[in-house]
Amino acid sequence: MNLQLFVLHKQKKNSILLPLMEQEPKKTSGVFTVVLIILIGAGCSWYFYKHTLPQNVVASDTTVANQVQQVQSPAVAPVVVQPPISAVTHIATPSSVNGIYISGWSAGTASSMAHIYTLLDEGKLNAVVIDIKDATGRLSYEPLDPTLIATGAGTKRIANLPALIKTLHDKNIYVIGRITVFQDQYYPTIHPQDALQNIKGGLWKDPKGLNYLQANNADVWHYTESIAEDAYAQGFDEINLDYVRFPSDGDLKDIDESTFTQDKEDTIASFFADIDTTLRQKDHIPVSADIFGETTTATDDMGIGQKLELIAPHVDYICPMIYPSHYAPGSFGFTNPAAHPYDVIHRALTDGEAKLTAAGIPTTKLRPWLQDFSLATIYTADMVQAQITATNDVGLQSWLMWDASNRYTSSVYK
Repeated sequence: MNLQLFVLHKQKKNSILLPLMEQEPKKTSGVFTVVLIILIGAGCSWYFYKHTLPQNVVASDTTVANQVQQVQSPAVAPVVVQPPISAVTHIATPSSVNGIYISGWSAGTASSMAHIYTLLDEGKLNAVVIDIKDATGRLSYEPLDPTLIATGAGTKRIANLPALIKTLHDKNIYVIGRITVFQDQYYPTIHPQDALQNIKGGLWKDPKGLNYLQANNADVWHYTESIAEDAYAQGFDEINLDYVRFPSDGDLKDIDESTFTQDKEDTIASFFADIDTTLRQKDHIPVSADIFGETTTATDDMGIGQKLELIAPHVDYICPMIYPSHYAPGSFGFTNPAAHPYDVIHRALTDGEAKLTAAGIPTTKLRPWLQDFSLATIYTADMVQAQITATNDVGLQSWLMWDASNRYTSSVYK
């Protein structure tokens, strides 16, 4: 979707956030210069009027917020001046995606990216996943969408997003943007009514003091879609949706569920159906979804609304976070699942493939998150590689690697 279509499309969603900041389009009045020249001749006089219409203004990135400038004159029909459209190119989704996660802070820090670029230049990786919006609710960069600008959610963690994406694209790297959807600490400060409420009063918070947005709220859905569309218009090749779930920890019984008309799994499925219609079908944006690793094996929604077979039809890729260290003792018969990376990954993906096959969904939609970090067990290069091998052994070639600190084991990616 090019930037011009993107800007015009946003007009239908401006009602979401305008209570925060009402903006009026700028009006450029015509400058009328009337020059009266009286020529005295043989009893003959006349007037000359010269009207000069203002020149079309070339909009910079900062004037994109004005969307459309109207030039009006009593004698001339309105003239619409569109902002210039920067050429945005996208890399097609590789047949096999092998990528690593990069936080917004790292993506905006030269020293951190130097390490990342070294890994990318060694050839095994062809994708990165960069935070668009993390759990703070703030964007990693400044948006172009006027409505998003009005929220104040933008930051300068990534000071020059176009340059970053161009550098990655020049290396033929597929750039995926990650949006933390329902876990959000900023949006509730401007729209508290759209966050989960506590039946005892105020906003509900998890044990870490974190807020969650209402999973059934249409304004929240449209806000997420606006962020995705803005990111794609700025050069991200795919949108990755994380934390699309109900809370899993805390005093869950205190959550006010009076506004929910569906059960949790249907609520989450409805969200993804809306994402499917808007982002995939209308905007033609590739979409992936992160889900709990245990969903590949669980027979219910685990109390968080995530069911693999209900989400997968609405996205291009489904990404179970099957980190061996996150499985409880006893999972798959192992006292310490983290110590058995190959077996855990192989079993989790085998179960996931069986679920998708039973639902008539291609198993190639599976693109697991693997771990390159130590928890419960010190992870060596061999243990990281064992997860990749297990993924390949079940017939899958795509995978994403997670390390919150972005300090990846270099030897694995050579």
